[in-house]
Amino acid sequence: MSNANKIRAQIFEKGIARALKHRDFRIFALTNWLATHGNWFQRVGIGWLAWELTHSGFWLGAVAVAEALPLLVFIVFAGAIIDRVDRLRLIRRLQLLIIVLGLLLVILTALDQMNIIFLIMIASAHGMIQTFHLPIRLTIVPNLVPRNDLTPAVALNSALFNSARFMGPAIAGLVIAHFNVTINFALSIIGFLAFAYGLMIINPRNDEHQTKKSSGLVADVLEGVRYIAKHSSIGPVLLFVFIGASFSRPVMDLAPGFADDVFNRGAEGFGLLLSAIGVGGIFGAIGLANYGKTKGLMNVSLGALTGSAISLLAFTSTETFWIALICCACLGVTLGIATNAPQILLQNTVDGAMRGRVMSLFGLTYRAGPALGSLMMGAASTYVGLQIPVAVGAIICLIAITIMLPKRQRLAAEMEGDNTAPIPGEMKPATESTTA
Repeated sequence: MSNANKIRAQIFEKGIARALKHRDFRIFALTNWLATHGNWFQRVGIGWLAWELTHSGFWLGAVAVAEALPLLVFIVFAGAIIDRVDRLRLIRRLQLLIIVLGLLLVILTALDQMNIIFLIMIASAHGMIQTFHLPIRLTIVPNLVPRNDLTPAVALNSALFNSARFMGPAIAGLVIAHFNVTINFALSIIGFLAFAYGLMIINPRNDEHQTKKSSGLVADVLEGVRYIAKHSSIGPVLLFVFIGASFSRPVMDLAPGFADDVFNRGAEGFGLLLSAIGVGGIFGAIGLANYGKTKGLMNVSLGALTGSAISLLAFTSTETFWIALICCACLGVTLGIATNAPQILLQNTVDGAMRGRVMSLFGLTYRAGPALGSLMMGAASTYVGLQIPVAVGAIICLIAITIMLPKRQRLAAEMEGDNTAPIPGEMKPATESTTA
């Protein structure tokens, strides 16, 4: 077989095109991609607005925490609810609320009535919606593709996310710099409407809810906690992901301060920093998609977080903008892989009836971890600047990797196979069907 044929076979038979063969996944992924552009428009606008209103790293972190706080408080209940209800119906309603919040941002900024308190309140309301919205998005993907196409589906979703991370912040930075933040917020609503339409026309499988009668929401939450606590691999991996997210991802929330104070590049520089991360993320996600299997993903996860820590140390050691952009691109490659490789392992391992609760906690690590890290680093930046706290976070990631290394072979054996891993002392949970 020629090299061209080998590449074609890798992409269209083993890689991302496998996921695109499924109609509902195509619709979900592409409309979610448009909504992700809207999210980045909104995120860049809120971040820059918070910086313009306060010029404080602390308040940048406070806005991030305001969005993440509802996840900390309600995420375990959200997971239990998601496992009990019609996920598609719920996410449709949540998407409408996101559109309403987007309109509120447009109105307040257009009327020049926005202040840091209103911004924090809107961020908190958005966080409350995301407490349910994020884990539902994660749990729906396995119901849109067969199990053996899960790796390319998750990775393709990540590639689309990172392409939006590349284009969204760059466009948003230009819009804010040449027009205003109100126009930026208005453009975000277009993506939100597209995803709302996509959710109306898909029909995912709905075969993973509990088969036994529930004894109540609190009992469901406790059942999920016991499942994670007793599982020999899911709990440790979630903890590892939380540490990595808390100390490697806050740089994105602190990017307005880096762009303005460290590199003197303003809103356009902010957009370029996030776009560089997005460019790297595209390559990382496509590489993970074409990897196309679960075997070896534990080592991939550890290696990716190591690369993230090294990229952060390089980023914080320079005041040259083009070098910082290269560091951000490298960081994007590794952050995307470090986030999605563990997600694939968790999706491959978890019992379907527990998927909502487990993936809700994964969503917590993905959103709340960076927010808490941003608050701590932002507060520290008041005294020592932005670069030192981010560098310390990178060192903490390297320490966590060192602790995980002795456990990697056992975790790989339990999570990289075709079936769910056993829970010590209990019967192995029933596996999902091959179409799950």
